[in-house]
Amino acid sequence: MTVSVDDGAVVWSHEGRLDGRMLVVLLHGYGQDEHAMAPVTKALGNGPALVTASLRGPRESRAPLPGGRGWYDVDAEIQPEGGQENETAEAVLDWLDALPARRGTPAAVAVVGFSQGGALALHLLRHDPERFAATVMLAGIWLPGTVEGDARLAAVRPRVFWGRSEHDFAIAPHLVARTEAALAGTVDLTHRVYPGDSHALLPDELADVAAYLIG
Repeated sequence: MTVSVDDGAVVWSHEGRLDGRMLVVLLHGYGQDEHAMAPVTKALGNGPALVTASLRGPRESRAPLPGGRGWYDVDAEIQPEGGQENETAEAVLDWLDALPARRGTPAAVAVVGFSQGGALALHLLRHDPERFAATVMLAGIWLPGTVEGDARLAAVRPRVFWGRSEHDFAIAPHLVARTEAALAGTVDLTHRVYPGDSHALLPDELADVAAYLIG
């Protein structure tokens, strides 16, 4: 299956051109859709210098969260199936490449993802470490395997914000440990751990993300 980003389904915080504005790309969780990231847009505010674009996952989500959208199918360990994560990452990068012709060139690009969208946000950075001014992964993980940009991460030291609940019920401890090990020494990491066991966008976390991206 060849996937692409549905440009007609993108939820924009502002109409008009991107020239001179920072673009923040939002990636929802599995079983959700492009409207689920509205709390992030709200937290970032509605100023003229920043535009959010919330994308719709290209695949229909399956059990146990049917009826929504996803970025890639997963197995019982929430690991991606069949290299779909790489195909989807390339589709998002292609969408970004095509943006200047449609909406102008943004001053900078950041990406914020939740859960599976958070994993994809980090995977996008691994494909193209020079592309993003900041990457925000909320309740996400480092995906297995090696991609082209991994070898450049330590040299580029891109900015990454990783937020998660201390005992997130949806993410096994060994996946957290793998993510910690992979990020150590390879990125300029801000790691925030919040009390509780929820798997959600947390109010304190959103406030921290806003401060991280816009000060």
